[in-house]
Amino acid sequence: MQVREVNGTQLAVVTPASGGFARHSHDEYVISVNVSGRERVRLDRSSFEVDLDEVTAYNPGQVQSCTTRTPEGAAFTCVSWYVPPGVLGALVGGPPPDFSHPVVRAPRLRRELLRAAGRLAVTGTDRPGVRGSGNDRPSLTEPASDRPGVSGSASDRLGVSGSASDRLGVSGSASDLPGLGLGAAGDDVLALVEERLTLVLLRLLDLAAPALARRSPGPEPGDARIAAVLDRLRADLSSAPRLADLAGEAGMSREHLVRSFTRATGCPPYAWHLQARLAEGRRRLRGGLAVAEVAHELGFTDQAHFHRHFTAAYAITPGRYRAINI
Repeated sequence: MQVREVNGTQLAVVTPASGGFARHSHDEYVISVNVSGRERVRLDRSSFEVDLDEVTAYNPGQVQSCTTRTPEGAAFTCVSWYVPPGVLGALVGGPPPDFSHPVVRAPRLRRELLRAAGRLAVTGTDRPGVRGSGNDRPSLTEPASDRPGVSGSASDRLGVSGSASDRLGVSGSASDLPGLGLGAAGDDVLALVEERLTLVLLRLLDLAAPALARRSPGPEPGDARIAAVLDRLRADLSSAPRLADLAGEAGMSREHLVRSFTRATGCPPYAWHLQARLAEGRRRLRGGLAVAEVAHELGFTDQAHFHRHFTAAYAITPGRYRAINI
């Protein structure tokens, strides 16, 4: 099993030696998707099938077990995300809720969790807030015969609609955000993964806890604390912000900040700030500054890092953009 800790939650890639799981329970919420194989689950006194385009969401203390089936020669593998009750309570601004639907069909959310696990698998274990365990690294590439009939291209959207998600204005998958592929810098990957996982939780609440999703989720978009965070982000484009620092200055939990900021602006803090840095990069390139100088001044790891983000966002390299604008 490979585990990465992300600010109090754990994301794990699990390949059980037995091919399934005996009866057990967790103190955390367990949110899972299958990479390879299908399950027959028993949860408390109910049972159901889980296919490859579905997401499961189990409440703390629920007793679960499963048997699995896989294509010939493939091992059953899943990505499981363990979320302590306090994290979900902070997200909804109240007592930790219960998921009323343990399994939902949500292929796009499934892909988000697979992307998150894939990105963390390549960042290493020496980043703040990320801890690895285990030397095995199960592949997150699905066997061709095991893939659901959905596309995973960069043009995919989260497909968020209804209740809390409408208020958030969420759109776009993790791969839609500029330049953050597997080769991006680890700190950037961690920041994006943390934000995207928070949005996954919000969408999952819409699907698996619909009664909760109809409740107002907290401060209005005009919250003065969000205005202060925006001022802070605008004032310093020299480096990527740390979500924990922004939340601490605003007197909010990280989850509360991502939720409220996204409701107010349409995207989470790191993604908003990245766009502001890239827009400033365009202005400086038009002013004649060298690409390497702009990359350094705006806090990108190196020129190649800036190049990836800029090209993904604007479909033109920074060097070419500079050449045709000066």
